[in-house]
Amino acid sequence: MDYRPQTRVFDLHPASYISYLKSIVYSLKPIVLLCLVIFHFGSLSSAMGYMLSVGHLPPLRNGRTVLLITDLSGSGPAVTIRFHDDLGRQVPASPVHKLLPPRGKIQIDVEDYLQTAGTIILESSSEQVVGEYWQTSENGAIFALPFQHSGVEERYFVNCFRFPSCEDNYLVLSDPSGSGPLAQMEFYNKPGELVKVPKKLLRPYSTLAYAMDNYTSWDTLGKVSVRSFGGSMVLHYRQLCDNGAILAVPARSPAKELFIDEFSVDRDITGNLVIVDTSAEGPAIKVLFRDSDGTVLGDELEKLLPPNGTVLIEPADYVDNISRGTISISSDSEVIADYWEKDSSAVFNIPAVDKPGSILLISHFLPFDNTQNLLSLLNVGQESVRVTVQFYAVNGREIGVEEFLLEPYKRIDELVGRYFDGASLGTIIVRSPKASLVVSSHISGIEDHRLLGKIHAQVIR
Repeated sequence: MDYRPQTRVFDLHPASYISYLKSIVYSLKPIVLLCLVIFHFGSLSSAMGYMLSVGHLPPLRNGRTVLLITDLSGSGPAVTIRFHDDLGRQVPASPVHKLLPPRGKIQIDVEDYLQTAGTIILESSSEQVVGEYWQTSENGAIFALPFQHSGVEERYFVNCFRFPSCEDNYLVLSDPSGSGPLAQMEFYNKPGELVKVPKKLLRPYSTLAYAMDNYTSWDTLGKVSVRSFGGSMVLHYRQLCDNGAILAVPARSPAKELFIDEFSVDRDITGNLVIVDTSAEGPAIKVLFRDSDGTVLGDELEKLLPPNGTVLIEPADYVDNISRGTISISSDSEVIADYWEKDSSAVFNIPAVDKPGSILLISHFLPFDNTQNLLSLLNVGQESVRVTVQFYAVNGREIGVEEFLLEPYKRIDELVGRYFDGASLGTIIVRSPKASLVVSSHISGIEDHRLLGKIHAQVIR
């Protein structure tokens, strides 16, 4: 019997060749589809070149941790999420492979995969993927951290001021590259004196949380400078407060120009602005307070920072009653700054923005019922700008567009629930021709208006 084919497939007309392939696929459909899926994710996993990561600590009792991953490219790329426990071991359910909807987002509950502290790694073939780490507490408090790049060996700065109502303070270090770096932590007191230099070796892919009380008394600590040797890492600073709230602030890049997009002065409010010298030069700093319309309040405040030191400023000493004003900070050399505020119902931390943007992303996410999202747009430039705000559903469909004219140092607030028609999850993209925007959102109760969390947008450009 002649087993040679009567017609070679390459001799067929292209249309006939396609029909021939389809007949094979349909006859072996289950096997072929499975192979295609395996090949698709396998080849993409090997081509994943863009990596972001975040360190994870389990939430307090009845809390919840959620990852939000968003596509900005419109191509709907594949992503891989890896979960490693506190010792660096990849958990059994990891890795997780997902396809993002074009311009859409997915939501992943971390507790479904990771029950301990650990490192969460997000990989994609597209650089236009944004990752966010959200955590809630039993009392309704919310915070969010951006997924971060872990580049070459570098130096990180964290403002470890002890806000009075937040006595448990932790430095969270994670190794997403598997290199097992050595972390050298330099602890400075408020006058700028180096008090301790502990060193810790991270296990590959592990996450370690260091209690600040192990190194220095609670009332003296100012700046912590962290250097990595033998690899890179990501880190953030976490505070547990007496009302059950958790504050989390990532390590940030120092700058000579910084902006705090919100502060208030009232007899029931405690507010502390803390500025830290990262240059070791002891710079002169200037601080300017404004209201939400951009009007300057009082005189410009000048302070001299001790080298490596910290200065604490209470806005109530310089400004009378004000609701949600802004602060501009300029310095002779690079600094970092944070603003802590506490009222009768909430405590929160506002890290100073060192890089205003022209394109920013912020998620619309309401993890609790009967809550609302107030979007805040602030122009910190010297000229008026026209701002375009685009609203996207989870599936990536554009569901609304608004335009606003922002005067210099003026802020506009907009409740965004109506754009999402009751949905608790979506995406907001803010665009401007000038890189002068600071964007944030307030999540609060609809009835009691209690602030549950203040979330800052990620700068895309």
